[in-house]
Amino acid sequence: MLKLKVFWQKDCPNCPKGKEIAKELEEELEVQYCDVETVDGLSEACMYQVMSTPSLIIVDEKGEEVVSWKGILPEIDYIRERIFNREKNQN
Repeated sequence: MLKLKVFWQKDCPNCPKGKEIAKELEEELEVQYCDVETVDGLSEACMYQVMSTPSLIIVDEKGEEVVSWKGILPEIDYIRERIFNREKNQN
């Protein structure tokens, strides 16, 4: 199953929108919110080479990056399209 990782920080003006997008996807994907101002969040950000927030990364069952948007926010329909296309290609 795919998972969405959301990298955010408190003073980021676009992060609330990123978290809003993630909230809408919670029924379709497992979502993990990573506050990069915490040790755990920063560690996770380093693992995926996140240098700016908000960043959204979809990972597979093994934690490997499938697609990412780093420092930008895609439209929610585009994220859904990427999820659907991946699942369709696996069947």
